[in-house]
This record gives sequence, structure tokens and C-alpha cells, in this order.
Amino acid sequence: MLSDFFENRLREALQTLFGALDDNTFSGILTFFEWVDVQGGACLFRQGDAADGMYVVASGRLRVFQQTAAGKREAIAEIAAGETVGEMALITGEPRNADVMTMRDSVLARISLKDFERLTAIYPQALLHISRNIIERLQKRSTATRRPKRIINIGVCPVSAAADKKGFVSTLQQALSKHGEVLCIDSQSVDQAIGMQGISQCARGDSAPYRHLASWLEQQESLYRFVLYVPDEADTEWTHRCFRQADEVLLVGIAGQSPDIHPLEKRYLSSGDDHSLPGQSLVLLHAPDINAPTGTAAWLQGRHLNFHHHIRQQHEDDFARLARFMAGKAVGLVLSGGAAKGFAHIGVVRALEEAGISIDLVGGTSMGAVMGALVARGWDGNTMRAKCREVFKKSPTDINLVPRVSIFKGRKLDSMLQEHFGHLMIEDSWLNFFCVSCNLTRNMPCFHYSGSLSTALRASISIPGVFPPAEVSNELYVDGGVFDNMPVEEMSRLGAGVIIAVDLQVHREETQGDTDVYRKRKLPNLLFVVMESSMLSGRYHAQTHKNLVDYYFNPPLQAVSLIDWNKFDLIEEIGYRHALETLARMKKMAVPAML
Repeated sequence: MLSDFFENRLREALQTLFGALDDNTFSGILTFFEWVDVQGGACLFRQGDAADGMYVVASGRLRVFQQTAAGKREAIAEIAAGETVGEMALITGEPRNADVMTMRDSVLARISLKDFERLTAIYPQALLHISRNIIERLQKRSTATRRPKRIINIGVCPVSAAADKKGFVSTLQQALSKHGEVLCIDSQSVDQAIGMQGISQCARGDSAPYRHLASWLEQQESLYRFVLYVPDEADTEWTHRCFRQADEVLLVGIAGQSPDIHPLEKRYLSSGDDHSLPGQSLVLLHAPDINAPTGTAAWLQGRHLNFHHHIRQQHEDDFARLARFMAGKAVGLVLSGGAAKGFAHIGVVRALEEAGISIDLVGGTSMGAVMGALVARGWDGNTMRAKCREVFKKSPTDINLVPRVSIFKGRKLDSMLQEHFGHLMIEDSWLNFFCVSCNLTRNMPCFHYSGSLSTALRASISIPGVFPPAEVSNELYVDGGVFDNMPVEEMSRLGAGVIIAVDLQVHREETQGDTDVYRKRKLPNLLFVVMESSMLSGRYHAQTHKNLVDYYFNPPLQAVSLIDWNKFDLIEEIGYRHALETLARMKKMAVPAML
């Protein structure tokens, strides 16, 4: 017999479609639907299929994919319990316009095309309500600028023999509790809560207990902000369910131990269509006193990960950062390019720290990439200020007397990057980090998430005509500012819950009446022309995505130039004061605080 929970869930969904329903009408409509149990990772229908039915999600979660013009398959939406899918094709008679897959074990109510036509003949008002529902959904999709992934179910999978699963789960539960109530369940606790020994191990073929378990798990999701799924030590049906139910699986490893793929990963998280697998993030546990991570690349090899997280045991701040990622509240810092003006980034970082704002992931372009790399390495604002002041006592530029390719030789820049970043890998940063360059050989943007940090920074900072292109694997790379000088779109794609952007561009509308600036525009030198013109496209691209930003900083740098390397203190102080004033203004305007 169908549980009251599923029946209530279905009724709520049908009322959204058909309008208010009395008991008799609901009972009549219910006869047109059949119940279907679908295992996580299954394809409900594919783009181009003929429309043969509509579904109501009683429990579980679906994901919608579309083929792009470039032939890439991209996720465009998620369908949660209580929502519907497939009704548009029934009304238009067109083939399916997307693939739909189950991301968890799901219980669906299905109505066939034939029964749908019979139903709308009996209840003609249903067509009007369904049409309105479709229009509202399309409007939301077209106007939404950010759709952060909502994580409720979190699976925990130790991938190192020495990983303390119980201790990790306990600490994570405490960190997550700051963002909402947390339920932690394993097979024993599920059996006890439901009062049926062994129900946690039931398979899909056991229809009645399977659906009873599904409804109970769905109820827990409606009661708690997070549900932590803890698998058995053995490969059991419950262990498999933990992975099928998870929105995100945390692979917990011990840094310094074997990075080999765990047998459970091979069986449940590494095979089949990548789009049908749950999201996965690697959590590498380190000793409390470690200076910096090493050897991360070996752990990333062969795994399909959203992120990797370096966590020092007994460090509450590191677990708090992981919890913000799971809660959809990770704070992403985006730093724009701007050559010497990039010193202002240090001042902004100092002000953010004083305001108690923690940074969780960092992205940048050109000089913003360099400064972002320091943040990702775990340097605080004061350390950045002291060390960068020392490093940049000498300009990183060296004039090329015969400028065949560039105004500067780039040797000083190469030496500086090698000295300070040459031995480092991007993935060994404490924070997830990326920087942007442009592949001149392939005529396309490039986002660097792993590999040599100095190589990536050299590529990102190679302003065309100013520095020689960076050569990587026989291909040429130039400054990322040519494509995107402030990569907030990429940060949004990663799912940052809060985006902070520092824009070093001097916008024309801010320079009205500034005769010195306009005189420079009228009588520019060669270096000014090359640097400014090479960044025009990237700056325009950055401005078109400002609507993705939550906290926007634009320090007033009209009085300094891109090559004022000797004005470190002035530029850094401008960034600091501007950030303090902007934060104070936001606080006065009651802008929501970041967690």
C-alpha cells in the first residue's frame, strides 16, 4: 500500500499543476497514475525521444542535461521531490528537449500520453494550469544568473585504511550544524528508527520494504538540512544505497598514505556515465602542524572530483571551510588583472580578514592570479604585504632593446616566478585555486586548476606585446585578461555561494573631468597603448558578468599606472581603505553577512 507520505507529496505536486483539488477530484486523478521505482543513475528519457509520459517526483532527485552546440552535455537544472518533469513535451507534441537522469533512488508517479489526453479531456482546466507552470519555469530559467547546487545528502567514504570514519563524521557533523540541523545515519540506526531489522539492506526487488525505506529517508530529508550517510565496512546493499542517495560523496583519505582507488570507488563511483554518478570531493586529512600539502596530484589521478579539500586534523577553521562548501556558502574570491595595480588586492585581503570574512576558493587573472595564488597558499594579508613589498622592490620588467615579440624580455619575470613558485603545484595549495590564460595556438581560453603553479602564472600574466608568450608543451599562452580579466563567471560555474570580486579597472564614467587621465588617453606612449588595448575584450567580458558578484570592490586607482611598481605602499593602502569603506557601507545598508 502507498504510504501517506508519498500520497501527500503527490497531491501537493498535482495541485501545483491542476490547481486546488478536493478529495474526490484527487482520487479521480490518482487513478491515471502508476507508481515506478527507479534506481539512482538511471536514464528516464533522452533528448530526441518521443513524448510518452509525464512524471511526478514523489521522492528522490533528477538532473536535466542538454547537448550544447559544441556537442557537450551540460547539466541545466535539477528536479527535486514534489516537482514534475516531461509535461512540456506532452503539450507541444515535440520530442524531448533534454536528457533526464535519476541522481538518487527515486519513486515516481507516471502518467502515459494516452492517459494524459483522457485526463485533460475530463479536467480541461488542467491544461491552463500546466501551461502557466511551464511558462513560470522557463522565465525563472532565463532570468536566473546563478543556480547553486543544493546538497542535502552527504555520503562519507573512507579511502585510506587508517581513516577514522567515526571521528571524521562526528567533527563534520558539528561543523555542519552551524548551517542547519544534521542527521547522521548508518544501517543499524536506520533499522532501529524504522523498527524493522534488516530493512536498510532491502533491494529494489523487495517492493514494499524498499518503498517504505524510501519514504522514511525522504521524510528525514524534509526534516533536516543535512543527512550524513555512513556506509557499512563491507560492500552491502546499504553501502550501495549510501552512494546512490548522496548528492555529494566525500572521499576521506590520509595524506602521505597510498592514493590508490578504493575498491568501493571502483565499483560504485568510477564506472558508467559520469553524469549519472553523484558529485565527489576528496578530503585529505593532514597532521595538525603540517606546513603545506604535497603529493596531491597522485590523489587526483583517476578520480572524477568537484573539489579537493586539505583539512588539518584538529583545525576547526578547516572543517568550517568544508562545511561551507557542503552548505552552498563557500566564499569565492576573484581578483582581476592590473599589473602594478594588483598591489591593491593585498589591501582588500587585509580588510576582509579584519572583517572576519574567510575565503574558501580563489580565482584570478594576470597579477590577480599571482596575488590569488598567495591567498590560496595560506598567506594572510600582513604576510602578503611584507613579503610582496620586499619582492617588488625591483621592477619585474626588463626593456627589450629590439622588441621583435615584446617590449620586455620577460627574464626578470621568469626568474621571479621560478624563485617563489617554481617548486609548487596548484593542487598543493590549501585552498582550491584557478587562474586564467589564453591559448594563442588554439585560440581559446584556458583555466588552470592543476599542474605547475609557476607555469600557470607565467601563462596568465603574459600580456601580449608586453611580455613574451609562455610556451607550454609546444603551445603559446598569453595573459588571461585578453579573454576575461575578472573570471567571476567561472567562479559562479564552480558553485561558489558568495562571490567577492576585486576589479582594478578604471571605468570611463568614473573619470569624467579627470584631465590628467584623458590627457594620457590622448597622448599615450607605446606601452600604455599595448597594455590597455590588449585587455579591452577581457575587461568588457568581466563587466558583463558583474551581476554574478555579491561583494564588489573597485579601488580608485586613477592616479597610478600599470607600471608604477615603485608605488607599492600607496597602491596597497588605496585597496585597503577602499575595502574598509565599502564594507562599512554594506553593513550600513544591511547587506547580509557572509558565513
